[in-house]
Amino acid sequence: MRIGLLQEGETMPGVSVAQRYEEMIAEVVRADELGFYSWGTSEQHFSPPRFTVSAPEVLYAAIARETKDIRLRIMCSVLLKWNHPILVAERLATLDIVSKGRAEIATARSNNLTTLEAFGVSPAETRAQWEDSIEVLVKAMSQPTLEHDGPVWKIPPRQIVPQPLQKPHPALWVSASSVETHRLAGRRGIGVLTFENYFGFDYLQSCIDAYREGLKEGTSMAPGRTESAGLYVATAYCAETREEARRIARDVALGYFRFILDLYVPLGKRQSYQYLDEKMTRLLENDGNLDFLVNETPSVMIGTPEDFVKRLKELEQRGVDEVLLRVDGVPHADILRSYELIGREVIPHFRRTELRAAE
Repeated sequence: MRIGLLQEGETMPGVSVAQRYEEMIAEVVRADELGFYSWGTSEQHFSPPRFTVSAPEVLYAAIARETKDIRLRIMCSVLLKWNHPILVAERLATLDIVSKGRAEIATARSNNLTTLEAFGVSPAETRAQWEDSIEVLVKAMSQPTLEHDGPVWKIPPRQIVPQPLQKPHPALWVSASSVETHRLAGRRGIGVLTFENYFGFDYLQSCIDAYREGLKEGTSMAPGRTESAGLYVATAYCAETREEARRIARDVALGYFRFILDLYVPLGKRQSYQYLDEKMTRLLENDGNLDFLVNETPSVMIGTPEDFVKRLKELEQRGVDEVLLRVDGVPHADILRSYELIGREVIPHFRRTELRAAE
């Protein structure tokens, strides 16, 4: 079990975006020192204060020069028509160089109608655009000369500069919420980052099982395979007591849940996103119910170090290889305190497990 972080630059009242960026850089530096495996941020537009990172590649470059070991995974690059896959590949290779070979990339097709409408992309077109774009991305980051003739992108032979340090290429992932996308990720031989949308542990298991089934086919879309299942934990907070953890993280947990409801209720009515619609009733019934979020969904992890270890063991048994904890939306000092507890009392436990397995 690897323990990583995903942050989105959520700003507290009175905190500017500029200040939050500086805080995040300091937080990643400390996470690197404490032994967290990976860090990343998502590409989000038009959604403050919960999401403020719209040009993540610039932030990654700043963090790369301040850290030494932590993996820097883009989570995620939205492979739709406003992000040409050649530009994505060039920026990824540059990050791999300045981070001395620590870059990884996850991709997505977006689930935000506000963003899709602003960039002129129909929800019905996102799957086709993502599928063609990821084909271009694989070629661009693994071949010195790229040529592509697909349904979306027509690219004559061109030399791609720079190329990444890692060979055959940096690890490739996809963000997934549907069972079918998990299965396709396995068939493509790429890693999967699961957000189970508060649908529950049984739904998570269905997704992981589908991914493993896809992997068994042994097919690959890229020269290098990434066989790993990561889980996005939308709200995480670790404190000395459960009461303190809930007091600090309550508002951000309920607020993020409400944001997802507002996002997915209309999206579930759109073509290729219908899998969301049938799940919404149960979630709407539990709007404002923190006990439901903490106990019934893997999307929330709020509690003591002992609670974290117990939950992580359960997830490991289900086939999750890595968790990505969103410790965000609370004061900077509280974030650092949570990191310290996880780094000192949770991560070492799983390091010992890894050592025993290696022996």
